[in-house]
Amino acid sequence: MSLRHLLFLFLACVAVSAGAVDMSVYPTTVDGRERHVIALPKVVDESRFMVELVPGKTELADCNLRSYRAALERRTLAGWGYPFYVLAEPEPGPKTNKACPEGSQTRRFVRVRGDGLLVPYNSHLPLVVYLPRDVQLKYRIWRADKTLSEADR
Repeated sequence: MSLRHLLFLFLACVAVSAGAVDMSVYPTTVDGRERHVIALPKVVDESRFMVELVPGKTELADCNLRSYRAALERRTLAGWGYPFYVLAEPEPGPKTNKACPEGSQTRRFVRVRGDGLLVPYNSHLPLVVYLPRDVQLKYRIWRADKTLSEADR
C-alpha cells in the first residue's frame, strides 16, 4: 500500500472518530457542578452560527422583572484539549419593585445573565456545561445572514 493510501486511511479514521467523542472523558461533576450536554447538528457553514446558553431557575416569581448574574468560564479538558464551560454561582441581579396584584405569583423560568454566554458553534464536539445543581440549561442557536452590508464613511 502506498504512503498516499495510508495517509488517506489515517485521515478518514480521524474524521470518523472526531464525530464520536466518548463522554466518559468528561467528569460528571466539576467543582460540585453537574454536567449538561448539548449535541449540535451539523450545518453547512458553522462560522455563521453561535450558541446562546441560557441558564436559569424555575421558581415562584411575581410580576417584577428579575434575573440572576453569573459569569461563564471556558476551560480545557486536560489531556484531550476539548473545551467545556463552568458557570459561577448565580447571584440575584437587579429587579423592579412594582406593586404586584394579590396572587400574581407564578412559576416561571428566571434566567441567568452574564459574560461568556454566547459560544462558538461546533457540531464536531459536544457542548459541555457544568452548572450548580439547582440551575437548568436552555439554549438558542443564532445564525448570521449571508448578506454583508456596507458601512458608511
